[in-house]
Amino acid sequence: MVFVKIADPGVRTTYLQEILRYLAHALDEALWMVSVTGTYNDETSRAVRHYQETRNLPVTGIVNLSTWETLVGEYLLERELREPVLVRALPDMVPSDTLPGERGDAVVMLQILLNTLRHEYDYAAVPLSGVYGVQTVDAVRQYQQANGLDATGTADRRTWARLAEEYNKLRI
Repeated sequence: MVFVKIADPGVRTTYLQEILRYLAHALDEALWMVSVTGTYNDETSRAVRHYQETRNLPVTGIVNLSTWETLVGEYLLERELREPVLVRALPDMVPSDTLPGERGDAVVMLQILLNTLRHEYDYAAVPLSGVYGVQTVDAVRQYQQANGLDATGTADRRTWARLAEEYNKLRI
């Protein structure tokens, strides 16, 4: 039984692409990252084949019932593990700019947000060290440039607010 055929455009393909995209972010699987077009294209077929291969399913590039059930099951589990975690950059939570060289929980949170969004902006992963080092500065600067913010490499309130907003959109 085939749930989504290559020729099937529409809602089911859109759901499939959204699930693959979510799992790509959640599990750091760049090869599952697809554009949500509603069309079962070569990009989607490649992502499905890679997913099937990593899950020991028959590698066909076509979403049959077992592939669909595995995808949806994994998606629901990952959503449950990550919900309802939302980030809110309140003024009392970020009393001042988070600066290069700082250490602590705020820096860890910054690194988590940056790593979650890195596939959208194509910067390197940031180690979850709690130290605002060179890699964190570089990622912040690239994120700021891509979002029309002052590219200082310092996580100011505007940067925190934008990171939180974008992170939350992935979670909803």
